[in-house]
Amino acid sequence: MKKLIILLAMFAAVSGNTQTAGWFSQTSPTTQNLYGISFVNTNTWVAVGGAGTILRTSNSGINWTIVTSTVVDDLRCVSMRGNLGIAAGISGRVIRTTDGGLNWVEETRPTTKNLYSVSIGNLMTVITGHEGTILVSTDDGLTWVSHTAGTASIMFGVSVNGADAVGVGGQGAVVMSVNTGSGWGLTVLGGQLTFFYGTSFVNGNTGWAVGSSATTGNVIIKSTDAGFVWTGQTAPNTEQLFGVSFAAMDTGTAVGGNGTIIHTSNSGTTWVNQLSGTSQILNGVSFINTNVGFAVGNGGTILSTTNGGLSGINNISNEVPLNFSLKQNYPNPFNPSTVIRFQMPEAGQASLKVYDAMGREVQTLVNERLNAGIYETKFEGSGLTSGVYFYKLITNGFTETKKMLMIK
Repeated sequence: MKKLIILLAMFAAVSGNTQTAGWFSQTSPTTQNLYGISFVNTNTWVAVGGAGTILRTSNSGINWTIVTSTVVDDLRCVSMRGNLGIAAGISGRVIRTTDGGLNWVEETRPTTKNLYSVSIGNLMTVITGHEGTILVSTDDGLTWVSHTAGTASIMFGVSVNGADAVGVGGQGAVVMSVNTGSGWGLTVLGGQLTFFYGTSFVNGNTGWAVGSSATTGNVIIKSTDAGFVWTGQTAPNTEQLFGVSFAAMDTGTAVGGNGTIIHTSNSGTTWVNQLSGTSQILNGVSFINTNVGFAVGNGGTILSTTNGGLSGINNISNEVPLNFSLKQNYPNPFNPSTVIRFQMPEAGQASLKVYDAMGREVQTLVNERLNAGIYETKFEGSGLTSGVYFYKLITNGFTETKKMLMIK
């Protein structure tokens, strides 16, 4: 075993067909809290936050730059539709871009009330905010008309799809319009101690809202009739949820307190935890398709994924084991995939990699910070040749290597 570890150490620096997955932290040029993010296209994204902060990337988040802002108040939301973009925030500030977020102009304030959400559709744009504020524009944000829906609750989230719009807020308030914002209805769900912070509709009828609940910690609801009737769904934890994004009818992601990211691939019938690698509050999330998405949060946090956040690692038990351990893969021999299990008695950065018989790295299975617990992940070897492979776990000063055999 000592010879094996020495051999792997010698070849650890040799490059190979390395693969990684899940959510990844990106270098942020700010420590301001970030509240909203939206996309121009797959490569170009815009995020906004505290003290008028505007960030932009044109290379899928490899680099983020600070864009000159025309306001110093917090920007709490942003929405892009191609090169057109609108951001809004505290004291009724509304800024607008027509070149994909490169340059912004402050519009005449349609209100002095705090604004918390904006959504640009093909037929209308809606902004919501303090004391039940609803602002509707049918000319891409050049002019605004104020509407009411019979509530004084703060409206924290809004989603526009065609002629339909749904807004959500405090004290369980949900408002909806099906006539391009001309008239609005109101329903109240959950009472005074239920707060909805984010909503996402994939079409005019079907959408989700997330928030906090005094009884369960968080709340997830789904509507299939444009927001008039809702059914509850169950989250896998109790952290408050602040943002949600559905890129398809069956696939969505919600984010919230303590770095929470939860994901569904069956329209919310079940939600599962995903590993974010941060304990910062995550305020906003946006997906351009079921694979590519970004999440933003406090302290300038920016996370990205290119595979829907699926890290390939499952936390099968939160029970704290007594010691570090790397288990033998099963089945073994295998063709073409096998499962590897390991346990950690304390939180820490974990690295699990697979090497071929020459000590060359062929795949990174895990490279992230994990809590104490028992984990398992799958190694897929369909693109590799038959033979002996080694897998190596490194975490908190613990190192262990085991051998496995693939037979085709």
